Formats: sequence, structure tokens, C-alpha cells
Amino acid sequence: MNEDKFNHLADIYEKYRPSYPQKYVEDIIEKCHLNFESLVADIGAGTGILTRQLLHNNLKVVGVEPNPDMRKVLKKLETNKNFRAIEGTAEHTNLENNSIDLVVVAQAFHWFDKEKFKEECKRILKPNGSVWILWNQLDENEEIVKEQKRIDDQYTNRFQEVNGILSATKKEEKIQGFFKDNRYETKVVDNPLENNKERFIGSNLSKSYSLKKEDRNYNNYIKAFGEVFDKYSENGMVIIPNKTYGYLGKV
Repeated sequence: MNEDKFNHLADIYEKYRPSYPQKYVEDIIEKCHLNFESLVADIGAGTGILTRQLLHNNLKVVGVEPNPDMRKVLKKLETNKNFRAIEGTAEHTNLENNSIDLVVVAQAFHWFDKEKFKEECKRILKPNGSVWILWNQLDENEEIVKEQKRIDDQYTNRFQEVNGILSATKKEEKIQGFFKDNRYETKVVDNPLENNKERFIGSNLSKSYSLKKEDRNYNNYIKAFGEVFDKYSENGMVIIPNKTYGYLGKV
């Protein structure tokens, strides 16, 4: 599951990564007929960005996260009696057979072994359970997004590799063959990101391939993103077009 990709990124990930449209979360809960007795498994839960939104709707949630740094932050949510965090991967969740009403995967499916994860979902889901996969995706046609990608391409070694699996087109390809009979519901929801300079730079530092403080070109990397922000900001803010792509179905 590539659990080492986000080593030492938990704090910045937690602080700057965006959440998901709350109305869409509520629509999925209603569509799947979930209630306070339902158990949702957030697989690859990270620091719990989607987890918090599920708990806000009074669901019982178990967060499965393999990365120790991420899981340390995730476990802070255990102050909520409806939540527990466990160590596990998408392919080996350590959850019980037929115990889960809904499996959710936010911003993580592209790291999974699709076939092994599919088999794991079949094992842990109740007979009528579903899988909901979602991503936030910046509008790649926007000039500010193109400039962010140019900076990553210039400074990071893994940008091209990771960007190749993160584009909207590649995500659609990744989904193919996962759901039962290849039948699933797709929904795309506007989720624009309103950032001040700190949040704009922070979001760009939260990616798996972002430079870290110990990297030689880190200061130039930060400076480049700051210059892009200054170029496009108005009154100290930028609004970046972003959409949440969601896929819901049976396995």
C-alpha cells in the first residue's frame, strides 16, 4: 500500500489538506441507509480528514492506517467513543469478517493493490455493504494549477511518476474492473479551495513527493510557490477550482 510515502508528513497533511463537501457526505449516508448503529471503515484513513466528517454524522467509524506518523494523529480522534484507529493496510485491514456497512477510501485508492483490496472488501463487508471511493482533484486546466505542477516537475524527482496516477483520467482507469459487474454511481461535486498564503504553500508541501526541509532546494521550492501565490492572489487569498470525484458501488 506504499505506507512509507507519507513519512514525516502527518502534521502538515492534517493542517493543510482539504475536506470533502459535507452535503455529499450526508447524501451518501442517506443513500446507504446508515444510522448510529452502522459501522464504517475508513481505509487508508490518514490523519482522519474524512473520518471527522463521518463522526460528525453520528456514525461508528474504524480508521485503518498503516503509516505510524499518520496513525498517531488519527488516534487523537479516539476521544470520540464512536471511533477507533487500528494498524492495517488496504489489502490486510485486520477487520472482522462481515462486520462493515460501508467501506470508504478518501484520496488513497490509487496506492492500493486493486484486486487484493477488492477481495478484502468482500471479506469485511456485510452482505449489502458498499464501497465509496473519492478524491479531491484540482482543475488541471487552470493556470495556477499548471504553475504548481511546473514547480513540482522542476524540483521533485517523483512528480511525473505520481502525477501519472493522480490525474482525473488515470483515476477513472483505476476504478475500472473494481466494482461488481463494473457498475457504480459516479458523482462530481464542486469543492473550491480558498487559501491564504500559508495554506497554499502548506498544501503544496503535503504531497507524497514534496520536498522536505532537509532537501537542498527546499527554500527555493517554498519561494517558487510563494511567488505563484503572489501572482494570482487578491486581498491575500486565492480560490482554486477543485472538484470532489466520488464512486459508489458493490463489490
